[in-house]
Amino acid sequence: MKKTVSLVVTVVALSVIASCATVPVAQREGRVEGLLEELNTAGVDRLMELSARPFLLDGEIIVLESDLTMMWTNLREVGFTFDAATIEELGPVTETTYLAFADTMDVRVWFDRYAAEDAGLARVRTSHGVFLIVTGDRQGRLPRIFGFTGPEGL
Repeated sequence: MKKTVSLVVTVVALSVIASCATVPVAQREGRVEGLLEELNTAGVDRLMELSARPFLLDGEIIVLESDLTMMWTNLREVGFTFDAATIEELGPVTETTYLAFADTMDVRVWFDRYAAEDAGLARVRTSHGVFLIVTGDRQGRLPRIFGFTGPEGL
């Protein structure tokens, strides 16, 4: 009996470890929560390290580093954060994800060419409404932010 229990515990533990290893960082809830914390508290330099380029903001593609720096600076100056963030859904980007940002050829091509191979899509509820955040790759232990859209209504 002891051997059976030990075997079951070992199998369960290995299954958990294996499942964590197969889920990309960009689609792991704890890692995305860490990214949200950085997005809420970090300075602009750190936000730039965590941001992919070209960056997708709603249906607009931000190509220049100076424009992305200006975006994060302006958002910081007005006090924008993903306040009281709760991840409602988290999964891979699909071939129709672009429609949530804009039904345009530019946005469709952005997803085809620039979203990371392991891209994730987080649906995040905040005190400001619901945002969709595209994550992918990694910067250290955290996924990078490739873009976001929102807020949808409260």
